[in-house]
Amino acid sequence: MAQRLTCCHLLLGWIMCLGKHTLRRVAKNVQPDLPYDHTHRHGLDGYYNFLERSAWTPKALAYRVAVLVFTRLRFLTPITLLVDDTLAHKRGKSVWGLGWFRDACASTKKRVATAPGHNWVVLAVAVCLPGSGTPILALPLVARLHRPGQGQPSCAVLAKQMLAEVLQWFPTKRFTLVGDGAYASKELLLGLDPRVTFVGRLRGDAAVYDPLLPAARAGRRGPRAKKGPRLPKPKEAAAKADRKRTTTGAWLWQAVTVVVYGCVRSLRALTYEVVWPTVAKLRPLQIVVVRDPEGRMRDAYLFTTDTQATPAWVITQFAWRWSIEVLFRASKQVLEIETPQHWCQQSVEKVAPWVWSMQSVIMVWYLTAGHTLPEAQELRAVMGAWDSEWSLRHMIQVFRCATLNATINPNSADLAQLREIVQTLKKWANLAA
Repeated sequence: MAQRLTCCHLLLGWIMCLGKHTLRRVAKNVQPDLPYDHTHRHGLDGYYNFLERSAWTPKALAYRVAVLVFTRLRFLTPITLLVDDTLAHKRGKSVWGLGWFRDACASTKKRVATAPGHNWVVLAVAVCLPGSGTPILALPLVARLHRPGQGQPSCAVLAKQMLAEVLQWFPTKRFTLVGDGAYASKELLLGLDPRVTFVGRLRGDAAVYDPLLPAARAGRRGPRAKKGPRLPKPKEAAAKADRKRTTTGAWLWQAVTVVVYGCVRSLRALTYEVVWPTVAKLRPLQIVVVRDPEGRMRDAYLFTTDTQATPAWVITQFAWRWSIEVLFRASKQVLEIETPQHWCQQSVEKVAPWVWSMQSVIMVWYLTAGHTLPEAQELRAVMGAWDSEWSLRHMIQVFRCATLNATINPNSADLAQLREIVQTLKKWANLAA
């Protein structure tokens, strides 16, 4: 009970904190009257201990958040899960789990930039907006730390572990897992649960083969062939379709109209069925080569484990992956997940997963109740054309306004309480300075 109360207080302090989101400033937002002294124990120790020495585990918290998400929100069938990894920048000689990883924001097509920090693998769920069938929000469910060095599990292995946990929590549901090229690996695809359909990206020079076996020759010695002849690589298949002059047969472009990245696009798609022995053994896969006739997008080479899926569905599912990138940006810019300074193993493994779990709680609150509040309507009226009412920044602004309106009410407080509220607001202003 005490941990739940501390978690609620810490969440409220994190949201109401207007300055730098260090653990001290967040705790002082909860109880600004408590003294703080580095030389001995103080009244804020309970909030530090909650993220270091308390008995709760990120896995148990993730389960409770997942139950909240799946019971309060409506989803399409099957449910779309998104997986990706992000770098939380950290420095320090004594920080546990620190390593040098690729910095996606600083890297370019020709130059790979690295930076020190914690590399987190996050499994999120794509959520439909109220009254809309377009999922453009990603709610984090589970997070695992990818540690550097040999012998440590890779990002794909961590993703498979998190997926197994979600499948165990919800044994009756079916899922579609969407990942980038880093997760199109045998560590994730081999032994994939039948309830999961994978949609991802593959290289343009991937070695693929025909799933149909050739007819065995009479009297030929040796083992029977396990796969058919070599098929064109995805990049070669696109060039072969460009050279074709007939409108019948195989290797033909087909027109598809899909909604990707918030707009309707008319694209061309080329599909063919293959086996990819180096990644998925002899499991049949469907490759979808995507081309933009207007040339605004580079050719994309996608694949799925569902050989009956339509090209439009595959393209749309993979485009939903962008919402997890928006999730990472919001957690870093709005919730400042990189700001808290911690070094021991217990706090490193708890702080970031706790912040992502609370981000899901905030988004569930807004999707179910917050977007109908008068505070949301007021902020929606003054919103600029560049902003969105479904952004995390807007959700937190509504939460702050609703909290202040519920706690500061001049008609239900006496003079002493109003003076106390004024003093508290002054202290919050000092903390934000």
